Amino acid sequence: MEDKIIEIASTQGFWALLSVMMILYIIKTQEKRDLRQEEREKSYQNIISSLTDKLKVVEAIKDDVTQIKGLLSK
Repeated sequence: MEDKIIEIASTQGFWALLSVMMILYIIKTQEKRDLRQEEREKSYQNIISSLTDKLKVVEAIKDDVTQIKGLLSK
């Protein structure tokens, strides 16, 4: 399909061909950038999930320390 578009644009002159080539380049580059962005977002989601699990552990320790303080102050 791209070859057909390039062929048609080449019959319209150099600037038309150059414009079409630039548009196709931008589209391909954007697709690659989108894939990298999706991978980055998945990585961020994994990090957030991991940090959430670790926060639960910290909250449990906080509760335990609060209970120990309560017992010691009696």
